[in-house]
Amino acid sequence: MLGRVHPDLLPDIFTRRQAVEAGVSDVRLRTWVRRGLVRRLRHGTYERAEPVAPEARSARHVSEARVALDRFTTGYAASHLTAAAAYGLPLPMGPAGPVHLTTIHSTQRSRTPHGAVLHHCDSVEPELDLADGLVVTSTAWTVADCLRSFGPRVSVPIADAALHRGLTAPQDVRAVLESQRRWRGKPRARASLMLVDGRRESWLESWGSVRFHEWGVNLPEPQVVIEDLGGLFLGRVDGGWKDDATVLELDGRAKYQDDDGEGIGSTFWREKSRHNDLTNVGLTVVRFELRDLLERPRSVQHAVWSARRAGDASRFTGLWRSTPSTGLTFL
Repeated sequence: MLGRVHPDLLPDIFTRRQAVEAGVSDVRLRTWVRRGLVRRLRHGTYERAEPVAPEARSARHVSEARVALDRFTTGYAASHLTAAAAYGLPLPMGPAGPVHLTTIHSTQRSRTPHGAVLHHCDSVEPELDLADGLVVTSTAWTVADCLRSFGPRVSVPIADAALHRGLTAPQDVRAVLESQRRWRGKPRARASLMLVDGRRESWLESWGSVRFHEWGVNLPEPQVVIEDLGGLFLGRVDGGWKDDATVLELDGRAKYQDDDGEGIGSTFWREKSRHNDLTNVGLTVVRFELRDLLERPRSVQHAVWSARRAGDASRFTGLWRSTPSTGLTFL
């Protein structure tokens, strides 16, 4: 039952005792704080964090970068997560952390003053560009830096989005990584490259794929179009395992919010009709939200494995249309 408890079920301001009584362990409480879901006000007292849209977090981080660049005068460009925010690429969950700046000239060294991380550029000066009014490292350089510096849960969604939007290409990122010969994090970058796929269309698809990989689940083919034998479009799914006749849908809460005048009910029934269309041609469908991936990982894994075992390609009576991967993957 611990995995089913969510900060939304607690008061706006609550104590550790209230959290424990609601079934929240100290480990889970620390995890919430780390992910930015709650804030620690003082010893034993916490506050639920208001959800902030990714674009709002990016704008806030860019504003912090402007202040930092003014503070450190010339010779620096926004880089890493800060450059990603300026390009509108997805930031990780929780606080964005310190502003990242990279020296434009290779003579300067790395240091970490309060609120910022200043990276050196070793023996090669970075490629620069302009984004949101800031001098930033180029998109390829930014993606390469994130792949080296952060784990795949952070870097893969950034790389996926950059490729999907056509802001860079695999060969450009590889070229930057090759130029960074003596830089740290190259093994981490190479491992993450194998997970990058620009066919994915959202942060949740990218982050979910990284989690599947961590769980030992074969990654689904992204963005598959399903048609009936007459060529009638039935749906575009977030992922699929063709050999198992199983498709994956990852939903964000916003999809079901009443912001288009249609109402939550109409959205629900539209999705139900789409689900029926997919199952009627012999597909098995698994559907998860971010909360499922965060709080019920074992249930998600079991659901995927069960669905794939139950799937039978011989029963599939539709057409499976793959999204071309040309220029969108590193494989």
